[in-house]
Amino acid sequence: MIDLDNLDALRDEVKHELTKQEGIYNQFDRDTNVRIVEDIRKAVDNVADGIIPTATHIAEVAIATNENLQIRDFIMGLHLEKDIDYIGQYISLLGNVIVKDKAIPLATIFAGYLYQTNQILNANSILVDVLNTQPDYPLAKLLRRVFDANWAPEEFTFMAQQLHPKVIDTIYAIDVEEIDNDSN
Repeated sequence: MIDLDNLDALRDEVKHELTKQEGIYNQFDRDTNVRIVEDIRKAVDNVADGIIPTATHIAEVAIATNENLQIRDFIMGLHLEKDIDYIGQYISLLGNVIVKDKAIPLATIFAGYLYQTNQILNANSILVDVLNTQPDYPLAKLLRRVFDANWAPEEFTFMAQQLHPKVIDTIYAIDVEEIDNDSN
């Protein structure tokens, strides 16, 4: 289990990395998106082994989840591939070291994970915080309706089973324009 109480140095590194990476990510670069997805999978496995992701990885995921719905939605369905407890630890860690305005997608996903693990009060608390910070965030508004309708937590798994393969197909699609980064 990763200690979330002593992350001040990592927070500072992530802030620096966010500034450094701002404006660099291209959501249409298939190779970058595939690498990010693979890096997320590895990072969840590493969290299971008690290894904290690098500031560079955390900043990249923060930026990608803000700019690319496919990356965000990939993380939402990742519990079909990885242990949900380790995914929760991973997202919690990221949310604890990313500046609040960049953590909205991850915090919203985390609220969904908490709901799925029957931590309804905590899920609602985080969702309220997200909506107070960014009231028009579409995924948070959708989750608010889902929570208010008292969906069974298992419904998230059913939804992910329908969507996750499509998200992966879109990210890995070979007909997506590839960016030639060699000319930079």
